[in-house]
Amino acid sequence: MDSFEEQQYLESKLRFDIGAVWVQLVNSKPQTKDYIESIENKFCEIEDYGEKLLFWKDNNLSLFKLQYEFTIYNENNEEVNPVISITPKHNTEKLQYLNFIIEECYKEYYNNPKKYNFETVPFEQLTKRFFESNESRDKFIRFEENSTKNRIKETGVSTDVYNYIKFKQREPNVLSDLNFIDVVIPITLQYFAIELSYVYDYIKYLIFLKSQNKKEVTVNEVFSENKTFNSTYDIPKLKNIHSLLEEKKIIQKIDFEDFKLIFTEAPLKEIKNKIVWLPKKGKGVYWESLIFFIKEICGYPESYFNTYSNKQFIDRIGRCFKSETETGFNNYNNGIPRGITNLKANKFRNITNNKNYQKIKDIFS
Repeated sequence: MDSFEEQQYLESKLRFDIGAVWVQLVNSKPQTKDYIESIENKFCEIEDYGEKLLFWKDNNLSLFKLQYEFTIYNENNEEVNPVISITPKHNTEKLQYLNFIIEECYKEYYNNPKKYNFETVPFEQLTKRFFESNESRDKFIRFEENSTKNRIKETGVSTDVYNYIKFKQREPNVLSDLNFIDVVIPITLQYFAIELSYVYDYIKYLIFLKSQNKKEVTVNEVFSENKTFNSTYDIPKLKNIHSLLEEKKIIQKIDFEDFKLIFTEAPLKEIKNKIVWLPKKGKGVYWESLIFFIKEICGYPESYFNTYSNKQFIDRIGRCFKSETETGFNNYNNGIPRGITNLKANKFRNITNNKNYQKIKDIFS
């Protein structure tokens, strides 16, 4: 690195103060001790670490603040300070925590760009440009990789974030590869997430470019594409939706734990039992009702359905759902796009008097 490049690097580092960002994130969602006391009993009933993280998020607690305490007085009128905590205890929990805070940190940046001096080109926009390019594929990939790496360098984050690209493809070995396997204090994970999230779109795009350039790297290894759907509903509401779907015979009976995996961004490889979608028994699938159901449970706006998002959406359906008959889902790569087109043309209204479509609408109304 010559003196000019070194000066540029030092200037860029000044633009990204990881310590200052950490303080802002820790204090981004202040809560009173009375509020913490009001939710303590519910939190203590949760055993699964992933559900604890969801509870933390749903109750507007900062994922960067690992514990909250409140004050009570015991029978001897002595002050006691109970604590609720999401400190990860072993490596499986550390990996869950890391993945969670990367997503949460990115959302915080994206929703408050001025506060964090955050500038990015959204991943969807980058991939859209890629698919619309008329240049030679290999040449365009090389150009995009170089320009994307330069964007990352200009932000001032450390070069360690590049390591996540190859390590992400070897999950669940991310922690050991990044020397986080013996991390005792999760602040190391937090600092890493703060930097990675700042260039999240560009890192995702580099992984995407590799998936287009190397056959051994599949699209399912590109961040969000290797996870199940992300519902906007908390666990109690998901349980209610699950019961109603079974009661109205929209889906076949399925254990709630299996159902929950499909709507809490679990790794696709964890899916052992798919949801059996019952409409149009023996004759295929009413794609419109299935698409509408996922749109509602995930809170997708109509604008979500576009050329690139549809590819992710279709792949996830094939990995998470099936029908009673062997032939029911065989044509989902064609059926789902037709269903999306029909729904968009009619502004997602039920114009075919599909009874199951109406049942689903009633569930979410």
